[in-house]
Amino acid sequence: MKWLLKSLLLGALLPAQAFSQGQIAFNNTFTDPLTNTPGTLPVTISTAVGTFNPANGPPGAYVGSNYTASLFWLAGTVTNQTVFDSLNPMWAIEASFFGTTGTGIPPGPSVDGSGFFDGGVVRLPQVGFVTLQVRAWYKGGGIYASYDAARAAGHNVGLSNLLPLAITAPPGPPRNLDGLQPFTVGIPEPSTFALAVLGGAALLIFRRWK
Repeated sequence: MKWLLKSLLLGALLPAQAFSQGQIAFNNTFTDPLTNTPGTLPVTISTAVGTFNPANGPPGAYVGSNYTASLFWLAGTVTNQTVFDSLNPMWAIEASFFGTTGTGIPPGPSVDGSGFFDGGVVRLPQVGFVTLQVRAWYKGGGIYASYDAARAAGHNVGLSNLLPLAITAPPGPPRNLDGLQPFTVGIPEPSTFALAVLGGAALLIFRRWK
C-alpha cells in the first residue's frame, strides 16, 4: 500500500514540476508587437570611429555566423544594468547568428538572415516575472567561448536592453522577447578605474622623464 501511495504522489508531483518551467522563444526574428512588422531587431556593428574592432567586420555591418548570442536571466524585475550585473545573472542558452557578417547584398537580413539568431525555445526553472538580457560577441572561429572572453581580448561585444517579462509554463505558447530593441556590438569604453590607472602610469612616466 505504501509503495502505491508513493507512486501516486510522485505521479502527481512530476507534472507539476515540469509545468513550473517558464518558456522563452530565444530569437530576434519575431514580429515586433509595437510596429507589427517582422525583421526590425537586427544586431549590427557600431559605426563610430574607435568604438569597434575592424577585424571583426566593417562598421554598420549585420553580424553573421562568426558571432554568438547568449540569453542571461534573473528572477524578478531589474531595470538597472549595474544592479543586474551585480546579481550574477544566469546563463540559459546561446545561438549563432545567421549568414555572413557584412552590409550590402549579399549579405544582409533579407538575403542570408545576418543580424538575426534563433535558438529555439528555452525553459527556465521559473514562472512569473523574470529579467532577461541578450549578450552578443565575436567568437573568432570558436576561440572565444563567452562574452567576457571576447571582451577581454578586445573584440566586439554588445548588450541588449534589459527585458522584464512575465513568463508562463506549458501548454501555453513560449513568450517572445517582447520589448527587445536593436543593438550594436563594439569595443566597450574603458572603465573609470582603468582610465585612472592609465593616467597614473602616464604621470609617473612624465615625472621620470623630467
